[in-house]
Amino acid sequence: MLAAIRSGASPASRSLALAAQLELMLVGAVLLVLVGLLLARELRRWRSRHVQPSHEDRARAVMGELCPNGWQAQLTLYGSVSTAPPGPPRDAGALVAVDWSELAGDGGETPPTRRIWAATISDALAAMVQDRRTDEVLERIERSAGADDDPWDAL
Repeated sequence: MLAAIRSGASPASRSLALAAQLELMLVGAVLLVLVGLLLARELRRWRSRHVQPSHEDRARAVMGELCPNGWQAQLTLYGSVSTAPPGPPRDAGALVAVDWSELAGDGGETPPTRRIWAATISDALAAMVQDRRTDEVLERIERSAGADDDPWDAL
């Protein structure tokens, strides 16, 4: 077709060749749009099958691992900082309070209830998990400090 346009062919054959090229480009564009729509539909289907766990699901899973005896939490939402009880950071705009505690273990000692303030529920859940991870690290340090095989005795 391109050869017909470049060569000294008659104007009628050149216009036919040009029309054929335009039709081919139009068919190609329609096919590209259809392929794009099909790919978008398959991507939506794939995403709906592979739903990411929510912040709550992740917090439950991690806290379940970090607290072998169980744990409990209560989320409290406040309309504004002025309606919240004393304690939240006034400049952070914290409107979500999480009161959580680990359940008592074999020793019978009940751990204290802790309160965490955050601006959103997901931030509050993440802060609760981080608080428990910090506790676990401190517990490991305390256990290693109280162990009989103190590395400082060797010096």
